[in-house]
Amino acid sequence: MTVKIFRALTVTAVFFALTSASFASEASYASEAVNNFAFNAARIIMKNSDGGNFFFSPFSIISAFGMAYAGSKGLTAQEIETSLRITQDIHGSLGELSKELEKEGYLSSANRVWVKQGLKLRRNFTDILRLNYGSRVKAVDFAGHTDDALKEINDWVSMKTNGRINGLIRQLDPETRMILTNAVYFNAQWKKKFSKSATVNEKFFVDGTVSGDYREAAMMRQRNDFDYAEIDGVKAVMLPYEGYRLSMVLMLPAEGETDVLKCLDFGMLKRLTGSMSKYDVDLKLPKFRTEKRYELSEVFKELGIRRAFGNGADFSGMTEDEPLKIDGVVHQTFIDVDEERTEAAAATAMVMLTGTAVPVERPFAEFHADRPFFYFVRDNESGTVLFMGYQSFK
Repeated sequence: MTVKIFRALTVTAVFFALTSASFASEASYASEAVNNFAFNAARIIMKNSDGGNFFFSPFSIISAFGMAYAGSKGLTAQEIETSLRITQDIHGSLGELSKELEKEGYLSSANRVWVKQGLKLRRNFTDILRLNYGSRVKAVDFAGHTDDALKEINDWVSMKTNGRINGLIRQLDPETRMILTNAVYFNAQWKKKFSKSATVNEKFFVDGTVSGDYREAAMMRQRNDFDYAEIDGVKAVMLPYEGYRLSMVLMLPAEGETDVLKCLDFGMLKRLTGSMSKYDVDLKLPKFRTEKRYELSEVFKELGIRRAFGNGADFSGMTEDEPLKIDGVVHQTFIDVDEERTEAAAATAMVMLTGTAVPVERPFAEFHADRPFFYFVRDNESGTVLFMGYQSFK
């Protein structure tokens, strides 16, 4: 039996917002799944990047893969469930999380499924897409008008990410049967902005030691009250965005630590954020802009999802017309951090072919991000990591 390839592409751009305490319990399931994937994938990506910068949106990737999971059956579904630690409850939980994040207007998330003209999808599959992912199904001519289909999909991604993610899909095989896309966009101002006049070029020590190699970086600086914590030499500070719902958490490995992967652990992030208190912080943070593109098939395989990419894949929950398998998972990201705001975008595609108050005296702390550091754009209510990255200027 011929197995058609299910090619998957994903685009993600993330923004933040969350709501009431009653929502927290509903969001917790999706939040746990996103965070679990985030740190497992980050270790693999960092290992393969040889200490270079990385930036991705676990929220976008899980949103796209969740749609694929909705159409999986049998051993394929079991493998996805075991590797990502999810069940069918993920669909409703992701839907609620997305709705709540979008309420404050800083984050927008969109999903779209593109299918070959004439391909009949199962009703249960399209219901899950519509009700939980807000996804429309759009028929396109992958074979007869490949260039038109490519342009339509890439234009949609670009529009949903405010022009920050372009050319997500670089080419299309005429045998493509389905593409699942997610696009996330985030744009929010700091609650406590940096003064542009205080930004000066300073040394950023790329290998983490003051006696090692360095490069010049535009270093922003302010002294202000921030939530701060330090555990075993690992420092963390939380920078809120307007609205206080979302924040960027900066995490600085212990000085002189050669194995920074030691602190790339969700447990450490939880311990740090859970023990934070108000400090008078002398903060230095470089301006940076990062654009990355990843093919994530090998990441998923290393996490234990293999059947979905092979000829024995079972996506019969999508369609009865023909067997499908995932051909690829593409993830493209963008982030720009300056004195006033953070702008971030991400997209993921999976392709299937026929394969002012009274002053309070605070304890003092220094947080100088003048060496490689981790950063997380995070929802304060649910703890969901929407974006995460590592900045080393390598």
